[in-house]
Amino acid sequence: MDEMKIGSKFTTGILSKLIAMLIRKKFGYDIELKLNEVNATVIDGKTHVHLDVDAELEKDELMKILKNIGL
Repeated sequence: MDEMKIGSKFTTGILSKLIAMLIRKKFGYDIELKLNEVNATVIDGKTHVHLDVDAELEKDELMKILKNIGL
């Protein structure tokens, strides 16, 4: 079993900004993310990833996401 944990504020801060930028570029949603912790475990060739994330967005962005997924 291999395990990787990312919990430092510096690394999670960089990843948060990168993920928010990619979401904005790919989907057009303006979301502010705060990645708290990342845990990845590999068992028998299968990877399980756990993300602890806080997200902040405007009401119109939430409505845009809900409309896009059909709700």
